This record gives sequence, structure tokens and C-alpha cells, in this order.
Amino acid sequence: MASLAFTPTPTPNLDLSNSKAKPTKSLKKGRIQAAFKILTEMDRRKFPVGPDIYGLLLQGCLYDRALFMGLQIHSRIVKHGDSLATNEYLETKLFIFYAKCHLYEVANIFFYRLSVKNVFSWAAYIGLNCRMGFYREALMGLCEMIDSGILADNFVVPNILKACAAMQWITFGRGVHGYVVKMGFDRCVFVSSSLVDAYGKCGILEDARKVFDNMPDKNVVTWNSMIGSYVQNGFDVEAAQVFSDMRLEDVKPNQVTLLSFLSASANLGAVEEGKQAHAIAVLGGYELDSILGGSILNFYSKVGLIKDAELVFGMMLEKDAVAWNLLISSYVQYGQVEKALDLCHLMRLDNMRFDSVTLASILSACSIMGNIKLGKEGHCYCIRHNLVSDLAVANKLGKIGEALKLFYGMQLESVPPNVMSWNAVILGFIRNGQINEAQDMFSHMQAVGIHPNLMTFTTLIYGLVQNGFGNEAILVFQKMQECGIRANLPIIISTISACTDVASLQYGRAIHGYILRHALLSPIPVATALADMYSKCGNMDQARRVLV
Repeated sequence: MASLAFTPTPTPNLDLSNSKAKPTKSLKKGRIQAAFKILTEMDRRKFPVGPDIYGLLLQGCLYDRALFMGLQIHSRIVKHGDSLATNEYLETKLFIFYAKCHLYEVANIFFYRLSVKNVFSWAAYIGLNCRMGFYREALMGLCEMIDSGILADNFVVPNILKACAAMQWITFGRGVHGYVVKMGFDRCVFVSSSLVDAYGKCGILEDARKVFDNMPDKNVVTWNSMIGSYVQNGFDVEAAQVFSDMRLEDVKPNQVTLLSFLSASANLGAVEEGKQAHAIAVLGGYELDSILGGSILNFYSKVGLIKDAELVFGMMLEKDAVAWNLLISSYVQYGQVEKALDLCHLMRLDNMRFDSVTLASILSACSIMGNIKLGKEGHCYCIRHNLVSDLAVANKLGKIGEALKLFYGMQLESVPPNVMSWNAVILGFIRNGQINEAQDMFSHMQAVGIHPNLMTFTTLIYGLVQNGFGNEAILVFQKMQECGIRANLPIIISTISACTDVASLQYGRAIHGYILRHALLSPIPVATALADMYSKCGNMDQARRVLV
């Protein structure tokens, strides 16, 4: 440990290299507090402290996640005057410090104050926006970075690919892929793994697999990306096969691998495979937290092994609402209604609040038992806790009859249903394929003075298109315009699909005009849907122009 006591010296000057060595030595040993004490002593003795030492200290704060100490160092920098506070090197270090501490507003102030932005500051800026979920800003940051003459490195590219996947900007992502190949970054396992993940999240599994197969080296992140891509897109058999290949390659699965494989096993009803994943988790020493434990619990519940699900539930270190709901709904599904209600009671004793999913199970249990009194209590709980989704959860279970009973029961109890309640019933009818009933409810809600909102129109238009009622969907879109409600992206794409299905060039052009007036053309899915509509209506020239 570096000594905190300084040998007295009659000279007021200390060689900078020596003064720098002491805090640096402590930093290398991971002792930021010791380094900070040395800095305090240097200040007290009025030894000069340069930007390089402050930069090292800020870096040490990042390693130790010492936010408060970093703030103190920043305060000292400001205290020592403009020569330090406006130092380009320190401004960059401060920006990176605040960015990696997720202090978005403060980091942004420093970023835009930087007179010179290097690849490290751009990497921190893009990474910060990705972590905060500001994916568009991250991609725009890349464009600015390139415009300023700085090329993205293999640390920036994975964040850019993450943003492309989140925004579903596959064309942008393909451009990044081309850049990766040109720069030789495809030899970097983390970049190629990010490409697999991005293609998978955009549903382009053929390209994801191509990148995966061409990788000379694969780590556990790579395998996870491929397995996760298959699971996310419903290719559970392929996911299980990749997991098997991974084991043959002697790559040790981690928690992320197990989560994906358990999901695939549950979807396939593959009992032995899921048990294998559970065994790997136990042998690997993984704790049954709310995430991994919940995933194993979900597997056993889905394959009907309720006793095993109970054992896992009892061993879980943390139980969130998802875990409670999984076991409760499993009891209901397999007819063990009394156990379900007992577990609900234990859930309340554990100070866990019922949510809409819990209420769905309770209402379903009441229906099985014919327990009207308990059902009414559940209904009252919904009203007291503003859980209008008591209707929606019944629909999730395919119980539209129960939802309607509750819906009309609200009116009998002088609790008039609001627009969300009407939306829930409309959604329930659509999920059950009862399109005429959904349309009747849509008309009835307006007749009793309930104004449809954006969600009403989104639900109904999408449902009509998915069930082959293209003309009716177009009429509902026109009704939405009359109500003065501006369409969102799902409505636009659904309505264009309706025009495509009925081969209505007239309505298609009208929708195109609406898009242009409201500046909605930029998203790639809209342009693709328009091009598809024009081509199927026989107007190939217009289809090509839309894509230019």
C-alpha cells in the first residue's frame, strides 16, 4: 500500500513524476480512496497536480464505481481554475466519467462542450445513448462522427448494431455490416456476435446463421446470440440443435444460454432437455434468482410437472410477481384450484400485490369453482386498484364470456366502463375471431357516448386486417380521421396492408397522401408496405419511386 505520510522536505516543489507515481501506484492496486488521500495531502502541501493525475483519478473512480468520489474530484478541478476546468483532456475524461455513470444530462453538457471529439468520446456518447434506450440518437451520433472524419472502431460498432436492431433499421444494419467487412472487424468475435444478434432481432435468420457459420472463433456470447435469435423467432428446434452443438464444442453455457434453452425446451415440451438445463444450472452453481429460477419454474409449469415447479419455487432466493403468477396460473390450468387460492393468500402475506395476471387466475378459479362471492371480491379489487385489465386478463385466457360478465356487471354496479374497458372487450372478441361482435362493440361504445381513442383504432384496424376484412379496416381508418386522431405506425402499415389485400389503388394512393402530409414516410416498414401495395396493384413505376 502506498504510504499516506509524506517525508517533510524544505523545498516547496515536488517532481511531478514522483507525485504522480504515488496516486498512480494506489490506482493500479484498485485503491481509489488511498489515491484520493494522497491527492488531498498533495493539495495541502501545495504540490502541483496536473491534468494527467486528475484523469487517472477519474479513471480509477470508474473502475471502482465511485460516483461520489468522482464528483469530489470534479469539484477540485473547478476549484483550481479555468486552466484545468477547460483542459481538453480533462473535459473528455469528465464526459466519459459521467457517461459511464449513466448521468445523461450532465454527460451531454460536457460532450457538446468538447472542442475536439475523439473516437473515445464518440464511443462513450453512442454507448450512453444505447444504455439509456435513445437508439435514434446513437445512430445519429454515428453519422455525426463519420461526418467529422472519425471512423467507428470495433468498440463502437456493437452499440450501433444494437441500436439498429432496437429500431428495426435493417437497411442501416446491412450498411454497418458492409463497413465491418471492409474494415476487417468481422474477425473480432464481439463484433460478429453483435451482427448475429442484430440480424436475429430483425428476423433475418438466414443472414444471422451465415455470419455465425463463417466465424473462425466463437465464444459463449456468440453461441448465445444464435440460440437467442432462433428462440425469439420461434425456431425452437434449431435453437436446441445449436445448444447441442455448443456442448459438443465444449463451450460452457452461462445463465443467458440456459434462459434461452429453457424457453425453447418449454415451447417444445422437451422434458429431458429442460431437466438437463436445470441440472447444468445446479452444477454450475447458479443461484435461483427471480430470472433463472423463474425460467426453470416456467419450464416445469408448461410441461405439466407441477411438483417440480413447486420445488423450484420453494428454492428460489427471490420471488417476484412473475414467479408467484406462474405457479398460481399453473395450479388453475391443471385444476388444482384450492392450491391456487392458497398460494394467492400466501402471496398477500408476503406483501406482494396482485396484478392483472394474478387477477386473471383468481377469476378463472372462481369460474371453475362457481364461487360468485369470491369472483365479486376479485372484481372489486380490480376497481379499487384501477386494474381495468380485469377484462383484458380474462381475454388473455380466452375467457371472453367471463370478460363480458364483468363488463356488464360494472354497469349494473353503477361503475360505467371507460374507454379502456371497451378496448379490452373489443380485443377479446378479436382474439377469439369474433370480428362482427368486435365491430358491434365499436359501434355501441360510440352510441353510449364513449369516444374511441388511438388504442381502440389500432386494435380494431389490426384485427380486421389480420382476419381478412380489408374494406372494413379502410372504413375504420376513415372514421379515425373524422375523429381527428392521428395514425401511428402500426395503423399506417395495417391500413396499407388492407389496401394491398383488396387491391384498392384508389385508397392506397389516399393513404400515401396522408403519409406524405404527416411526414410518416421515413420508416423503412412504411416504404416497404407502400411499394408492396403499388406492385400488387400493378403500378410498378410508383413502387420503385417509393423505395428510392
